[in-house]
Amino acid sequence: MNLKDFFYKDGVLMLRRVFLVTFIVEIVLYISISSLNFHNSVLLGSLTTERKSIYSMGLVGMIFEIFPHNLMVATIEFIPVIGWIFFALSTVTTSLVIAAEGYALYHSGILIFLSLALLPDTWIELPSYAIAFSTSIYLFYSLIKGRKFLAERARKILYMYLFIVLELAIAGTFESVEIVLSGPSNNNIVYPLMMWIPAVPAILLLIMLFRRINHDEYKPKAKDIDTFNFENV
Repeated sequence: MNLKDFFYKDGVLMLRRVFLVTFIVEIVLYISISSLNFHNSVLLGSLTTERKSIYSMGLVGMIFEIFPHNLMVATIEFIPVIGWIFFALSTVTTSLVIAAEGYALYHSGILIFLSLALLPDTWIELPSYAIAFSTSIYLFYSLIKGRKFLAERARKILYMYLFIVLELAIAGTFESVEIVLSGPSNNNIVYPLMMWIPAVPAILLLIMLFRRINHDEYKPKAKDIDTFNFENV
């Protein structure tokens, strides 16, 4: 299978395949860059100040602080061309912040990233940025294909943005609850890990919704083919 066959189905770009590759690249960037021996007091100071501001809020305040910020990032990434640059800058900058924090704590930033990867909000939030990026590519592709093609895909593109809003709202809620459960000293890891209990069904529902929005990119099931043939006899 060549790249064209991987990314295209019946001559049409598959958004889900673009997302898959984007998400893998995103994770690889986080792992590789966060493991660098990097020090930057400005980035570290900004992170510390931001954390103190967020951690001093109550649960509801945290949600309404984290969610709008993350949605703004994803919305910018949703814009073709501009979003692609912003996605790269955002991913690299965040990875460098993690690396700087690791340097300050006298160990590799990769350990910090792996500790974040233990929490469910990471696996809800990071895919949302990859989805925003891949949808912006799909939007750009639709614009190039012409007005008719764009009109046919407009609802799908809109649904993908609404999906991102939902996903980030869930991620922001989980992250806020995890912060509260970690305690004032932020060193309790057991309670935050228990958030996987509600996170698993939430993630599964998000996957099902994602597949539903992109149903045109999946092969129809055998029973669907039989029904289609029967109805068209």
